[in-house]
Amino acid sequence: MMHTIDDYKSFECGDFITDEWFQDWLISPDAEKDKFWNDFLNKYPERKYVLEDAVTIIREVRSRNPEWPDEKVIRTSFQRAMTVIEQEENEKVIPMSTHRSRRWWVAASVVVLLGLSAYFLISKFSSDDKLIADSKTKEKVQTDIAPGGNKAILTLADGTKIILDSANNGAITRQGNITVIKLNDGQIAYNSETGNLKPETHTPQSTTYNTISTPRGGQYQLVLADGSKVWLNAASSLTYPTAFMGNERKVTLTGEGYFEVAHDASKPFFVSTGKMDIRVLGTHFNVNAYGDDGTFKTTLLEGKVNVSAGSQSAVLQPGEQARISGNSMEIRKDVNTEEVISWKNGLFYFDNADIEVVMGQLARWYDVDVEYEGSIPKRRFAGEIQKSLTLSQVMKLLSQNKINFEIQGKKLIVKP
Repeated sequence: MMHTIDDYKSFECGDFITDEWFQDWLISPDAEKDKFWNDFLNKYPERKYVLEDAVTIIREVRSRNPEWPDEKVIRTSFQRAMTVIEQEENEKVIPMSTHRSRRWWVAASVVVLLGLSAYFLISKFSSDDKLIADSKTKEKVQTDIAPGGNKAILTLADGTKIILDSANNGAITRQGNITVIKLNDGQIAYNSETGNLKPETHTPQSTTYNTISTPRGGQYQLVLADGSKVWLNAASSLTYPTAFMGNERKVTLTGEGYFEVAHDASKPFFVSTGKMDIRVLGTHFNVNAYGDDGTFKTTLLEGKVNVSAGSQSAVLQPGEQARISGNSMEIRKDVNTEEVISWKNGLFYFDNADIEVVMGQLARWYDVDVEYEGSIPKRRFAGEIQKSLTLSQVMKLLSQNKINFEIQGKKLIVKP
């Protein structure tokens, strides 16, 4: 039977798996078959990931029973493999491509790919855009990177460093009459007596400062001595006093933080980033001071804040955002606050975001360096993705927007 490239243009994962010509290529590859499938992907590049998923499942079945392709063995092997797949599928949330009609086969392929440590028989495109396939000598392991988590280092006034993610719950250190407590939910709090989570009432002899720093791939939450709550995003730090003395409360932020400030009209709360200063009495707001694109942003959710930068200042209302770029300040109204604080709520939320913004967030959360190869088309991304997914799961979803990728150790390579 003669096969043409166009015969496979609408094939889904299950169609490839059960096609004898496709199976024969994987079992006994040769130059003629390699050229056929190379030409197929050149003509229908959008089928690349469907084809790769099919290869992965067949490789998994063959690893379970190398006597392939005996027909009886095929049926038995598939039955065993699919039983495992169904069990995994019932236990996991599987991201699926919306443009594929046979969702079960897609779920099966993703589970095998991510859950069963399968191998690809197909390598990535080489520099001359040729597909290299050799089931005997050129198997490539698909690498992956786990999501970030609660990770931070607490630096005490004397320079002592405490790794918070490995510290036990309860009192972890004492500074004067201030006890630092790690709570059951992982956050830390400052109090004068262990177990008493009320604001600090004893005045220390002198003001001492601590710093919490999160690495790339880390985030953390703390309760300050006045009861104010702070969430730190990845690659961020907060320097603050262990007890607020005098007539003001002042902290210094790098990176990104979300604040829920305890109301105290007699002690205004200040956040300094080096580029802008925020003055509040009691409110909820987010400060993004990464400055990746040269812009620093303060977004107000509740209450009222005054943002100043150099000689400029502005009072924000809920839903407004102050953007500092160079020496100018811009106020934006009706900002999508859900997008702004999505990081705190365990989500990547993109609202018409360009690829640089998307990759910047992924780089910080998965602790990877992003490199771009070739001319990357201008793409815009919209929607939300759980931050609990592995990097390859996230990229599999983003690749539906015709962006290719490859993970090499701690490097994420983005391609057209």
